Amino acid sequence: MRRFFSQRQRLILRLLAGNRCRRCGKPLTDRFHADHKQAFTKGGPTTLHNGQALCPPCNNQKGAKE
Repeated sequence: MRRFFSQRQRLILRLLAGNRCRRCGKPLTDRFHADHKQAFTKGGPTTLHNGQALCPPCNNQKGAKE
């Protein structure tokens, strides 16, 4: 199973998010994180359905808690 989102998946996640972090709503930079909603380490697949675009601070705060 693939852990990292492809460039195409990253672009789609960013577009779906309206170029804003899904948690705090701040505009995304080119350094945004393509995050697994259900952590990869907890069996979450690397799919668009399980992905979201987050700013680095929100993703780091979330960690693998969910």
